[in-house]
Amino acid sequence: MVKNCFKYFAAALVLVGMYFFMTLPTSCSLNDVKQEDKEVMDSVAEPFDNVARADALSEDIFSFICLVEGGILNEKTGENYHCGARWTTWYGVTTTPDGKFLKKGQIIPKSQAKAWSFEHLHKHVYPFLKYFSHKLSDEQIIGICLFMYNVGGEALTGYSADGEYVKEPCEFFKAVNNGLAPEECVNKMTEYRKSAGKRANGLLKRHWVQGAAYLGILTANNIGDLEPRKFYQTKNFGNYYWVDKERQPVADENGFYKLRYDDATVNTFFNMNEGNDVTVKSIK
Repeated sequence: MVKNCFKYFAAALVLVGMYFFMTLPTSCSLNDVKQEDKEVMDSVAEPFDNVARADALSEDIFSFICLVEGGILNEKTGENYHCGARWTTWYGVTTTPDGKFLKKGQIIPKSQAKAWSFEHLHKHVYPFLKYFSHKLSDEQIIGICLFMYNVGGEALTGYSADGEYVKEPCEFFKAVNNGLAPEECVNKMTEYRKSAGKRANGLLKRHWVQGAAYLGILTANNIGDLEPRKFYQTKNFGNYYWVDKERQPVADENGFYKLRYDDATVNTFFNMNEGNDVTVKSIK
């Protein structure tokens, strides 16, 4: 009888020990995270399948990458080009899968660049979708992935792919997780609008496309006949943002620019960016 009681007592101790072990934080960094950030991390365990859904949408996401990144500047020579920061080849690829930067004059076959682009999505974009606190729509996933392809997963969420808290998440991420209206969320993308300390107009125009994808205005089906990168050429910010008398973007009370998606603006975008020889379909 005594032996049996001892066995039951020992088993109980083991179970209690396992409980406390399982409830310990999986990363020591959580001890330094604010309460609201811990709540975001707690939600990571929720099975929303956003990562798996992004994988299923890869071809649609890649269509948008073709639109905003385009191909190379000279298809006859096949050489890469300098985007202002790094040497770049097809689809905005600037590094090899092992992290080495492309060099001047380096020629990367189109098929290889596409494979590298997909690898980047799977390694450095999709994993960060697990930090969103609810199930995302297909349109949201495409817009978010396009935004992350641009600014990076850590910059968006504040977490590393391994779950370590590294910095304050961006306002767009907070807005989506807090359930703000989609139109409000996309305006938060304009938090990123500078390069080398100066306003980057091309980046602001790119946010219009990212926001339109998030809102479901632009889709993989209706952008196929558009010319890649052509939308960067317009100097009229009124084609993308609500502007003041000087034709400069109008900011809200928190300093975020107000993206413009009325019917006239959307129709203008399609008319101005219709492709001829080169289209999203042709370089995809």
